[in-house]
Amino acid sequence: MGPADGEPVILLHNFPRTWYTMRPVLEALAGAGYRAWAMDLRGFGMSDLQPHGQDPLRMSADVAAVISSLSLESAHVIGAGMGGKLGWILAATNPRTVRSLMSIAEPHPLNLEHASPSPFTAAGRTIAKIRAPWVNIHQLRSGKIIEETAKTWAAPATVSNARADEAVYRYAFSRPFAAETALEAVIRVNALTRRTRKRIDTVIDLPISRVICTLDPIRPPKTFLRDQQWARQPITSYEIGCGHFPTEEAPAKLNEAVLDHMRRVTA
Repeated sequence: MGPADGEPVILLHNFPRTWYTMRPVLEALAGAGYRAWAMDLRGFGMSDLQPHGQDPLRMSADVAAVISSLSLESAHVIGAGMGGKLGWILAATNPRTVRSLMSIAEPHPLNLEHASPSPFTAAGRTIAKIRAPWVNIHQLRSGKIIEETAKTWAAPATVSNARADEAVYRYAFSRPFAAETALEAVIRVNALTRRTRKRIDTVIDLPISRVICTLDPIRPPKTFLRDQQWARQPITSYEIGCGHFPTEEAPAKLNEAVLDHMRRVTA
């Protein structure tokens, strides 16, 4: 969406979601004169559901390939949750394709080495189910994981917002092999190999912003404390009082942050 000559922006979605969760940001950017694309990550939505290959380096390379396929040398990258993590990885491994980065509800991946929620919390138990072989496929395909992530990762006051589009995501993950490919992607993105950690352990010299969701039980504010060590330029922070799904829980506040970020990096 947006005028053909607008500054290009690529939007990357969270788990368990598809491009559809980014539509409020897509519409806000287009209305402000930017040219924005919301893509399905490898293994999600209408992308090719290949049985294997959803590793984070390949998934971030997909974003660079999409940018190139649009006849662009680079684009601004805005990612939420898992999409934010892939944005960090892309900026570290292929910085020439990234004009600026905004990570929403997701700190630098190396910040999360020892930051998983306790398995004794509701949010932690949901993460354990996502990682449980066989059980996780059935529960994502049936929609149970979609329901539980909304209930346990969203802020209590905005759970209903996070659940508003459940039918869309239930359909997306009910397709043959959709649950398997998405789960491989999210598990591998959250369990980085030594090779990947080495590749991204570098200082990124790009404009970077982050959205910290102060009520997020799986990415609380303390997990963002070390982000600056991987960024040469000062990171701009925005805080929103919501859980892990700000695109749905607090779209108006998120859009304000996104547009402020874009005005700042394109001034």
